[in-house]
Formats: sequence, structure tokens, C-alpha cells
Amino acid sequence: MYFRTLDDFRNYIEGSDFKSSEQLMIMAGDRSSGQIPEMMELLNKRNISFFGAIFPEIIIGSKTRREGFVVEKLRPIYSSLVFPFMMKFSQDRNKLQGATAIVFVDGLSGRMKDLTDTICEKLGSTVTYVGGGAGFKDMKHRPCIFNSTGIYKDALYVCIVKNSTALAVEHGWKILRGPFYVNRSYDNVLSGLDNCSAFDIYRHVIEEEENLTLFREDFFIYAKDHPFGILDEDGKVIVRDPVAVNDDDEIICVAGIPEGSDLYILHGDVDTLLESSLQITRVQGSMSARPKRYLPLVFDCLSRAMFLGKLISEELDNIQANLSYGVEGALSIGEIACRKNGELVIHNKSTVLALMEL
Repeated sequence: MYFRTLDDFRNYIEGSDFKSSEQLMIMAGDRSSGQIPEMMELLNKRNISFFGAIFPEIIIGSKTRREGFVVEKLRPIYSSLVFPFMMKFSQDRNKLQGATAIVFVDGLSGRMKDLTDTICEKLGSTVTYVGGGAGFKDMKHRPCIFNSTGIYKDALYVCIVKNSTALAVEHGWKILRGPFYVNRSYDNVLSGLDNCSAFDIYRHVIEEEENLTLFREDFFIYAKDHPFGILDEDGKVIVRDPVAVNDDDEIICVAGIPEGSDLYILHGDVDTLLESSLQITRVQGSMSARPKRYLPLVFDCLSRAMFLGKLISEELDNIQANLSYGVEGALSIGEIACRKNGELVIHNKSTVLALMEL
């Protein structure tokens, strides 16, 4: 459900009944972030359980909006606010087999991996992970994860429902150069490639390819067209989004890149990205086994949308046209999904589509 204004949301709350076993999942557009405290007060007065996140934009069908709220009523079997290495969980995780863990995480936190590692250590590979990185379109790090107790940064919220989920991930980026050896990285910072400064290596490649001079100040203008890629165990490319260069010529990414890995510089164009949005609903195995009734959740990367410009609506059209129910979701700063073996993976510049059984 989409509510354009807080008054629309208030009317829904006042006209609905809620059970103690139910919890509201809320995705808010960043221009409505100022209304979150009032929303929290309204829900707390009614003793309605809820969690949510502020995203650069929210998705309704084939449209994106910076205003309003996407709201869904869930029946969790477990839910919790999580901080790095701080998560209370005492259930038998083997009983969660086949369940879905919806994950909202602070997408601009340098501790994103610590946060996702924290839930993985508790939940293992028994659940299907799906979600996205929250934050603001101006990329300034502010509190963006909320529940009844407050609004937080450097935090994650996980909500587990027993519903099963069909899951697919696509991106459309191709290898341009590499591999380069990652000899130094930490948190979400890439420091050294092939025993050289990461920025020097990256700048050399981009200047050759684009026939220009790349300065720190212009970094994101060209970096959004040339992300990094890591090959996973299945031979698929996991994309990493470089967003800035610090004073030490280190490249700051949306998520971490492991030391000792082989790294590629990628490229793509509008056609390859839009083709991936056609492919995502046709993935054999996952999408072909879609439930009869489902909620389609999409987490599509913010910088991917910036790359596509107005054509982001065509990408979402491609997805919506092949689904029986209306898409909901967000433009995210990092996308959460899992491999076939259940291992949680943070993606960038990618599209995650989850069909959650109803």
C-alpha cells in the first residue's frame, strides 16, 4: 500500500484493526523523513508494532517517489533492531528453514558488513535474505532505520516471516579491465590495488577509456558508469559501487571489498542494464517456481537509477509487466540477497526481485 501523505496514512491506521502478532513494515521516501517522528508517535499511541527505513526513493509499480510511504502488514516470527555484534536471538535457527528475513540496513554505514555479519552469525543460511540499504538521496550519513524506540544510524533491522520467497538478482554490467589484486582494504574502503594506490590504478583506467582527466571532485560523475566487480564462487559478478575518494587517495565504496580478492573494473550501457531488467523475471529455477499469490519486493540501486536517468521507469516497467501483482520497494544504497547456498551477499548497482508468498 502506498500513502502519499501522513494524513492518508493516519486515515488508514484509524480505519484498521491490528493484532498483537502483526507488525507494519514501512518504507519512507526521504522527502517525508521529517514526518517520521509524528508517525512513530501515532503508532506508539495505538500500540502498533512497526519498523521501517528512509530510502532515497520508494517504488510503486513502475514509478518512483521521494514523498510518501509504502506500508505492508506482516506477521513476524522474529524481529529485532541490530547493532554491530549486538543481536539477541535464542531460537532454534533450524526451525527457520524456508523463512524469509527482510533486512533494512544503514546503506552509508562504514560498518555495513559488521551489521550483516552479525545477523548471519545468528541466523546462518536457513533463511532467504532480501532487503536494501537505506539513506538519503544527497548521500549524507544520517539516521535512517527506525522502530518504536527511535531513529538510528549504523544500525540494521531484521524481520523474519515464515513466508517462502522466490529470489533473483541481475545487473547487466560487463568486465572492462582486470583482474587487479586487492592488497589493502578495510571496512568499506579500498586502499591498494597491485601494490599501488587504488585511486591511481582506477584513475589511469578511466582516463584511458574516457579520454579525460579524472579529479577527486569529479569522481562520482564517472565512477557511477564504471563500478567494481568481484567474481563469486558461482562465477557471477558481484558489483561494488565506488562513491568517493578520501584525502589518502583511497576509494570509498558502498560495501566492503575483501583483501586478497581479484577485482575488475566494469562498464555498461543503457541497453545492457535494461536487458537485465527483462531477464530478472525469467531466471530459471527461482522465478519459474514463483508462488501463486505473492508480494513483489524490488530493491533497485540508487546509482543505477542515476545512470539510467528517465529510463529507470522503463526498467521498472519491464519488471512490472511480467508480474501478476503490483511491485513495491525502494531505490536503495546497496541491495541484500543471498546465494543458492543461503549465504548473504551485499550487492551494488543491481536489482533484487523477491516474490514473497502470501
